[in-house]
Order: sequence, then structure tokens, then C-alpha cells
Amino acid sequence: MILVLCGTQKQDFSRMIRAVEKLADEQEIIVQGGHNHYSSDKVKVLGFISNNEMDRFYDQADYIVTHAGAGSMIQSLKKQKKTIAVPRLSKYGEHVNDHQIELAKKLEDLGYLLVYHDGDNMKEVFRRLKNFKTKPYHLKGNLVELVDKTIEAYLD
Repeated sequence: MILVLCGTQKQDFSRMIRAVEKLADEQEIIVQGGHNHYSSDKVKVLGFISNNEMDRFYDQADYIVTHAGAGSMIQSLKKQKKTIAVPRLSKYGEHVNDHQIELAKKLEDLGYLLVYHDGDNMKEVFRRLKNFKTKPYHLKGNLVELVDKTIEAYLD
């Protein structure tokens, strides 16, 4: 099962859901849609999910496709899930700036996840993910510090 996480931002992020729908013939897909009002006959789209339900979905998921929010990505890493991060882009009105690109790229460079870049073929990125060896995440590493520094840099 693929768990898709749109997060809690109020900006529309149906671009990610449309990209992931292309995988529906390969895997069951459950979408935490948040504020997105997206309907599909290929994937199950839910609104907001309780913490307990979200934890259960994380545990059941074989793969995670998530917006590139720090909390969602780190939770995927803690659960040692093969993850594709899809940064929200300001040019589409999905976020106020493009900070998610930098954070997702850094986590990809460190070997934790893969990034779906605007214009990529989601089926190809997913094929790469199936063979991807996720680097183990340890809370005592410098990842939290990296996230803090990235966020601070954008706030300055």
C-alpha cells in the first residue's frame, strides 16, 4: 500500500495526487488529502486523519509519498519507510516559497529518500524507490539540526 500525505497546508496540492494516481494499477493508494477536495475512482482520498489512524496507516504502508514538509518526511524516516518527497512549489500556489525543495534535496543527498521533481515521471521514480535502500534514521544524528537550520534560513 502507498500512503500519500498532503499535509495540513490550505493551498491545493492536487498536482501530487494526480501524479500518484498513475501508480493505482500497481498498488492500493490511500491519500491523506487534508484541505484538498479531490475525488478519484482510482485512489481512496480521506480528509484529515487522527494521530492514531495516521500511525496505523504509516505502519501498514509499504511506501510513502509525501509533501516535503519536515514533520511528514521525518516520520517516514523514523518508520523506516521507502519514501518519495514531492516539494510544494510556489509557482503553482502550493506554498508561499520553495523551501521544501532544498530540504527534500538535502535528505535525498543524505540517502534517506527520493525526490519527485516537477516534470518527473512518477512511475519511473516509483520504480527506483522499489530498489532504493533507505538509510537508517537515528534520532541522535544531525537531521533535526539540519531541519532547524533550513527553516531558520528561510525565516531570516
